[in-house]
Amino acid sequence: MSFALSFQAFPAADGPLSYTPVPWDAELFGMPFYELRCTGTAEEVTQALPSWLDAIRQDGRPAFAFTRIQPSDVRLAEVLSAAGFYPAETTLDIALPLKRFTPMRVGAPSRARLRRAEADDVPTLVAIAEETFTTDRFHLDPHLSWQLSSRRYAQWVERGFRDGDHLFAYETLDDTREVMGFYLIRGEPGGEVDLSLAGVSARYRRAGLGPLMYDAMLAICAEMGYRVAATSVSTSNRDVVNLFMRLGFTIRSTNLTMHLFSDGPHPDRPHPDRPHPAE
Repeated sequence: MSFALSFQAFPAADGPLSYTPVPWDAELFGMPFYELRCTGTAEEVTQALPSWLDAIRQDGRPAFAFTRIQPSDVRLAEVLSAAGFYPAETTLDIALPLKRFTPMRVGAPSRARLRRAEADDVPTLVAIAEETFTTDRFHLDPHLSWQLSSRRYAQWVERGFRDGDHLFAYETLDDTREVMGFYLIRGEPGGEVDLSLAGVSARYRRAGLGPLMYDAMLAICAEMGYRVAATSVSTSNRDVVNLFMRLGFTIRSTNLTMHLFSDGPHPDRPHPDRPHPAE
């Protein structure tokens, strides 16, 4: 699978940390990217973290790392903050058993449909992905390029289609058959489906078609034989959180994502790709 990662324990096989390089983000942003997991106690992490940070900084280049923790683990958050990590995003892991799914507009005439995307659709869907996301942890982090953060989601769509994930195009049912959005899902029918990524073109974002696309995607997932639909959504994206709640999703867990950027610009400096708020 395109997003599979292999974690290595640190500093030894039973160490309190585990980590993995994230190759697609390293390639895109032009610096080492790591995901870190804190598997030990806060005290054990305190002892091991300086050595790990020295290891990822040893070549003198900027490096980026992130880790996810429970928001209730205040002691661990304190340890990570002391080492230079900062809070970037809170996400909700949510799920819906599809046997409980009820379409929002039963019997209503449809103005659009979801269909399997074809190769000719990919450039349009990539363009939609590149303009859709603004409230995620990459775009909100002032140390990361806004343009490259947008490109990250475009590449997500490209990679998903290339690797055989289920990519759907959302098109009008009039004569134009205009593509307005996309939905990318992953997983084998019979199990849990990951509602991986979705986007609606800016032109239609306030036209009320987005919720219908999500609704239609769940209906298709049920038809495909999935038992449970699941996803992770940022609390910064309130509209989508509220939509999933309307659709019947419930929260399974909450995660706080913390970032570390070594040798980066000071947070008070202007973002490299957008003006300073005072300008």
